[in-house]
Amino acid sequence: MSFSPEAIIGILGALASVVTAIFGYPVWKQWRTQRLLEKSFGAELYDRGTIERSTHYYIRPNCSSIDPAQEAEIRQVVVTKEGLFEKIDEYLSVEPHSRHLLLLADSGMGKSSFVLNYYADNQDRAKRSRHRLAVIPLGIPNVNEVIAKIDNKRDTVIFLDAFDEDTQAIKDHRDRLFELMEACREFKRVLITCRTQFFPSDEEIPKETGIARIGPRRLGQSRVYEFWKLYLTPLTDAQVDLYIRKRYSIFRPDKRKKARELVQKIPLLSVRPMLLAYIPDLLDSNTNIEHSFQLYDIMVEKWFEREKGWVPPESLRAFSERLAVDLYLNREKRGAERIAGAELLPLAREWKINLDDWQLRGRSLLNRDAGGNYKFAHRSIMEYLFVKQFLAGEKACTGLKWTDQMKRFLVEIVRHQWRTQHKLECDLAKVDLTESEPPFVLRATEKRLSTGEVKHMLESVDLFATDWNKNARGLPHVYEIRDRSGVKVVVDHATGLMWQQGGSNDSMRFGDAEKHIQKLNRERFAGYNDWRLPTLEEAMSLMEPTKKNGDLYIDPVFDKTQRWIWTADKGSAGVAWVVLFDSGDCSTHNVTNGNHVRAVRSGQS
Repeated sequence: MSFSPEAIIGILGALASVVTAIFGYPVWKQWRTQRLLEKSFGAELYDRGTIERSTHYYIRPNCSSIDPAQEAEIRQVVVTKEGLFEKIDEYLSVEPHSRHLLLLADSGMGKSSFVLNYYADNQDRAKRSRHRLAVIPLGIPNVNEVIAKIDNKRDTVIFLDAFDEDTQAIKDHRDRLFELMEACREFKRVLITCRTQFFPSDEEIPKETGIARIGPRRLGQSRVYEFWKLYLTPLTDAQVDLYIRKRYSIFRPDKRKKARELVQKIPLLSVRPMLLAYIPDLLDSNTNIEHSFQLYDIMVEKWFEREKGWVPPESLRAFSERLAVDLYLNREKRGAERIAGAELLPLAREWKINLDDWQLRGRSLLNRDAGGNYKFAHRSIMEYLFVKQFLAGEKACTGLKWTDQMKRFLVEIVRHQWRTQHKLECDLAKVDLTESEPPFVLRATEKRLSTGEVKHMLESVDLFATDWNKNARGLPHVYEIRDRSGVKVVVDHATGLMWQQGGSNDSMRFGDAEKHIQKLNRERFAGYNDWRLPTLEEAMSLMEPTKKNGDLYIDPVFDKTQRWIWTADKGSAGVAWVVLFDSGDCSTHNVTNGNHVRAVRSGQS
């Protein structure tokens, strides 16, 4: 079968139209949703920025009748999940036991986004299956007047969005809720969204609306309408991946890959739509994210920025960091890393932080559990803020056992600071870094090095050498002397290396130095058989910028006998690199020269 040029052009044109329709439809749909919402509400209810943020690449969430925030890690709770849109469809279409629904979720979970997207979806339906909806954000002034102006109330479903932002509710949530229910008594259905933690405890979440039922009641049915509660559940891994695929088309595989890598760097937190939404911003701005702590930096700052209309960011930051330390320090006394709501305001007063009770409970990074206790939305946020306080010089952070995640944050921050600024904001000796990855990882495999490569290495790691890098500070160390099998070794928790405290008593040629290492391993020196000659990078890490051990540029924790030591790195033919602690430098020596051996092994155990 053959095709004419005109037929081929026609086929290609048809294929192009199909591809355009497939990939262009989501963009058109998003644009249509935004225009519909802007036309429906106008700037007096929802500003254009809010509408755009809520509709961009929206992922329909699931819901549950069980609060997922009761678990320390909200992704680990096992609940029966249903699609929220489908559940609300059912609620609005079938005569329910209750006309009033409370939709609850933690901060940043997408309550307002749901309200806007559901409204747009409803307006896009055929008239016969469309509900008459009214959406009112409760953070606007004169809410009662706006509600009163809505006509045909008996056929209208009203969505009251963000009860926690209602200024009257902040003063007295019980009276305000009953007042709103009275104002909405004529509406067909009433749905209210609110942060779960806005209510001091589960007992404080109203069960009855105060609106009396009209007509006969079922056996055991209350005389007043009751609230039905639903909770938004975290996004699943599949939903997160769907977001990434929506945000970046199949024609941008590099962006998809980078976005997925970012999600992997910050597990669990990416399930929150508010936080997930920042990932494309990071990629689009080409921000170089190398460590998970950088994402926490950005996300926490974004949170403070989002709340600045309600809470001064500097006050919220100060309280959050101080509370993170308090929760961790008092976890045993309280029985958990949580604090009673009644303790929040007194702590703020004690710390001289000018915040009101409602700001501490409702606008912070905290979630409330069923017992009225508050915890950070995710434990890793507490751990991150704890480390920030340590770096700020908080003494209470020292002298206690840190979590693995705290150590991981610190190691990442130390590595980043040292690589970018060649300085540290903390004393590593004040933290127990045992059983953690070391902050500094040095090259452990031998290599042939030119003079230029050595100079570059000294400068990049900031290792001191009197001739080649005399302004360097040298690596900070956390040395610990250990007695192993009757001999002493020195563990450096900053690099994860274990050194001989001394070394060979006599100098020897390079070939004999290699034999000396073999002998140490045969005899299992200090109980180990993986000793080796250090690389030049490892050996130069011992160099101090001043003479500290008599006339040697090395810490006094080491023996003074080994003034010059061989390294495993070679130079040109017949020479190897040597570290000279008496002159504070390094050089190449002929392999027939004599130098001492100070063996090293990787690993602190």
